[in-house]
Amino acid sequence: MMTRRIICLCISLSVTGILQAQYYPDNNVVTISKYYLNALSDVEDGSAAERKEVFEENAKKMNPLKEKLISTMVLRHFLGGTSNEVVEINEWASLADADATVVGTADTRKKAWRKDEDREEFMSKLNKYWVGKHTDVSVLELNMDFLKRPARQYKENTIVTIAQFNLAPLSKVEDGSAEDRKEVLQKYFDNVVKKDDRILSHMELMHYWSSSAGGPEGWPVIIVNEYATIEDALDEDNSALLEKAWPDEEERKAFIKKFYAYWSNGHHTDLGIHNHWVSLRK
Repeated sequence: MMTRRIICLCISLSVTGILQAQYYPDNNVVTISKYYLNALSDVEDGSAAERKEVFEENAKKMNPLKEKLISTMVLRHFLGGTSNEVVEINEWASLADADATVVGTADTRKKAWRKDEDREEFMSKLNKYWVGKHTDVSVLELNMDFLKRPARQYKENTIVTIAQFNLAPLSKVEDGSAEDRKEVLQKYFDNVVKKDDRILSHMELMHYWSSSAGGPEGWPVIIVNEYATIEDALDEDNSALLEKAWPDEEERKAFIKKFYAYWSNGHHTDLGIHNHWVSLRK
């Protein structure tokens, strides 16, 4: 998790293309970190069953006490990356909330396990499964206009895909404008993403406090989609939803052309396909 406090922000960015304060108060902040599991064969008296048990106990007791943590996704390796990587995506109202939660972790653990001996015994079991290091990947801005939350808590693990798309510079989009881009992207989200039952949840994460943005490549947007199965994740046919939203073929073709123009004609980088540990979710 990220522990840096923001001192100042000098970069201006807007998904609408208008230069103004980069961070919108109505949006949330997402931190992405990587943690690393020890191989079970290297864990003394370890087992898959015990690991599942202690991980779930940790989430069950700690997550409700992290009042400033809005949501969390814990993602295992599926395709991409290394087999022992665990990606944690946490959502907060602000980076200050993230910082306060991290700083207060020790006190939170004391509330979860009030007896010192119980807490020490549990942490010994928990820590033996982790390498003991982590990588802070990104601090990003969650666009609340394009957020689809899961309708319910799922019992079976789900599949999460992460990919980076780039919003094209407006100068490269024929007859493009900030207002039109906002309208086009909102229409697509409302009529396709929100109504696609295969997409259980959807997040669009914009540049905030890590990596680079701007220039000829445009503005990076990390898209995180959740699906029930890998088959759903790989099925990209949304023609029925597009036809329902835009029955007129010519209007539909014109909309799709403009939509893809704003997204650099669909050019993207796949960052990984993950197995979502739903029992650890908040």
